[in-house]
Amino acid sequence: MTKWIGVVMGSSRAAQGCVVVMILSGWVLWHDIGVYRATALTRLAGPTYEVTPYDTEARCRMGQRTAMAREEMSRGGRMTERLSDGIKVWDADREYYTMFRYRCAPAGVAVAPFD
Repeated sequence: MTKWIGVVMGSSRAAQGCVVVMILSGWVLWHDIGVYRATALTRLAGPTYEVTPYDTEARCRMGQRTAMAREEMSRGGRMTERLSDGIKVWDADREYYTMFRYRCAPAGVAVAPFD
């Protein structure tokens, strides 16, 4: 759960010159799906998006482990390699592979593709 705390500071007369300070707390689990050409090690396509918000880093890490286990269960096989933050799945010709990765980050932080 993400929590917002608002603080308003201003002069005594109708809050002239008001300043609003927002403090964001919480963590977000991100999922990155990247398609790569094996010979060039170049990312060709794939989205990065928020999956689930958590109130603590520990809960986010637990969610990350659960998501990684589900991903491996649904895509596992002899063309699958385990990574520290997800899995890599090769195509039949081993010319391309797709990486399914997960990362926890503080809420409000923009996360770029995982390259």
